[in-house]
Amino acid sequence: MKHYINITILFFWSIFSFGQIELVARKDGETAEQFAERFKPENAALTHKVIETKWNGNSTIISLYDITYTLSEQNDLDQLSYHKIIGYVFSEVDKNTYSKVTFGTIDSEGGDPSIETVFFANTDQDKAKELIIIASWEQRHYEVNGTLYGTFIFDNETIEKTLNLKFLKEISKKLDGGCECNWSDGTKKRAKFKTALEVKRELVRLGYK
Repeated sequence: MKHYINITILFFWSIFSFGQIELVARKDGETAEQFAERFKPENAALTHKVIETKWNGNSTIISLYDITYTLSEQNDLDQLSYHKIIGYVFSEVDKNTYSKVTFGTIDSEGGDPSIETVFFANTDQDKAKELIIIASWEQRHYEVNGTLYGTFIFDNETIEKTLNLKFLKEISKKLDGGCECNWSDGTKKRAKFKTALEVKRELVRLGYK
């Protein structure tokens, strides 16, 4: 199981997905939470506090949704329910008009995904800050118990005046938290990066400010 967790995380990086840009309208007087709720996907619920902020000078709303979906096992009529998390970034391009970018699919990984924190920090050579998400998955199995942590970093790019997101795979892998777990053979391991402070300290150590 110890090796299985490492292998599945590497596989997870290879299937991380991205979405498309579209324009949406915000109603007068609508709060960020109401706005995000109105555009939630089917079978979804907000799973983290909606963030309304200035991201590198642009008025931005960030929302994360937990989506329930089902899969049928082969030769079995029973359907199993799973959870995945996707994010939307709404960037204002005109009064009450936002570009909407769907980013990421944080899927089940031995347990349902949860969002630990969402924050901004510089992870490359320019001065602009990147969007950083720390996710976790509870692990409760015969051979291992604990929590798995993953770090996902997105750079913002402007394409025809609308925001697009680029997943920074290499730096995300460097800041992957790993499993804070106990194994049945007595092995114990602590996750390296579980909080925004731990990630920011490592970025400073790597030379990013």
